[in-house]
Amino acid sequence: MESLTDDLWTMVLARLPIKSFTCFKLVCKQWKSIVESPFFRNLFRFFHQISPSSSWSLMCSYGIASEMVGHYQCDTWGLKRSLGSFIESFLTDKYHKSIYGRVRVKAYSDVGLILIHIKSTLMEKGSLYVANPVSRECVEIILDVLPIGFETDEYLWEWGLVTRTENGHLLGYKIVLFDKKLGDRKLSCLIYSSETGLWSLETLHLPYSLYFNCLEYPISLNGNLHWVGQNMDHQELVLSMDTYATSTGSVRCRVTPFPDLEKTTKFTRACTTCQGFLMYMNIVDGSKLCSWRLQSEGWQLISEISPGSILTRFDYVPMTINPVDAKTAYFWSTERESLLSINLHNGKFVIHRQCEGRDESSDGPIMIPVNDSKAMISLKSRIESTYIIIKRKRFVPFVLPQWLHRIPNTVSITEPTTTETLHG
Repeated sequence: MESLTDDLWTMVLARLPIKSFTCFKLVCKQWKSIVESPFFRNLFRFFHQISPSSSWSLMCSYGIASEMVGHYQCDTWGLKRSLGSFIESFLTDKYHKSIYGRVRVKAYSDVGLILIHIKSTLMEKGSLYVANPVSRECVEIILDVLPIGFETDEYLWEWGLVTRTENGHLLGYKIVLFDKKLGDRKLSCLIYSSETGLWSLETLHLPYSLYFNCLEYPISLNGNLHWVGQNMDHQELVLSMDTYATSTGSVRCRVTPFPDLEKTTKFTRACTTCQGFLMYMNIVDGSKLCSWRLQSEGWQLISEISPGSILTRFDYVPMTINPVDAKTAYFWSTERESLLSINLHNGKFVIHRQCEGRDESSDGPIMIPVNDSKAMISLKSRIESTYIIIKRKRFVPFVLPQWLHRIPNTVSITEPTTTETLHG
């Protein structure tokens, strides 16, 4: 082993899942230097882009951190538990019982980071953290500038966590806080930047008045926050906030109506993410399953197929488009308790088989994806799945990136990444 050069070790380690080579950093200084080099990061991303896969979950905002769907045991990360399980164990281990009931995950980013808020009490101030639940790295954010009345009217405020990356490297993040009350065409936001370590007040200019209290859980993507909301005529639309806009020096906003407002649709409108784009799909006019992605100029139709009676006559409802595979969408039948995946290019579908036994981290059925026999898809119990999946309310995708990013901050509260942390 000592005779192997750094180049040979780099070629070997870059083919392993992230959980493996992360633990190898503890073996010796040579391996630590290799794994932390930019060349190794780029080589790893190159090897794994051939057959991209990643752990992802659909999270619900109700409760501390409720996971409705979890996809794991994939090649890139190799995790043996769902992301919801990692979040739950991280929160349980970090916060003692006296404050656990005050802990809430407020936002999910597109690079594997979460935003944690701890409510204040008469005796103790509230706290805010940005954390990676898999590596257990954690950074505390100063909360001195929160608006008056925030703690008493917490549910009237919306959080967002956005990130800025360049060539696969995480450069910074921002935390956004704004009031969801019904207002006019201007909205004031508090924004924290990791690059300055300061909070600032920004004004968001809207093209017309919106029902802010109708906005759903925000989706973070490429430095933007996206919500599904309504205008004053109760038409559904997507509100997009670009927190890293530089042309005017302030936050920019745009509103994009859904592309099928003039047509008859079957499902509740909701968005998800895939390969860096905001996605939307629905059955239109009773027969066509259409999917769109949001571009700078508006919605672009990327597929239109006839799924047949399996989706039009039975009770299958959409869950999500696979975040790393744009041609695969998942549907769930509460009556049959079965998971269906459909190819958005040719309309072929597969009903997934259920595994024998259950995952200890899930109280619902476990499915095996046909296109990835090593992966697992876990779902919540029948009651929760029936209510929340059909309503499709307060869903947000949480997808691990193709790399383990360190949180960019000068001061962090970090728990050591151990074999147990990533393998457990």
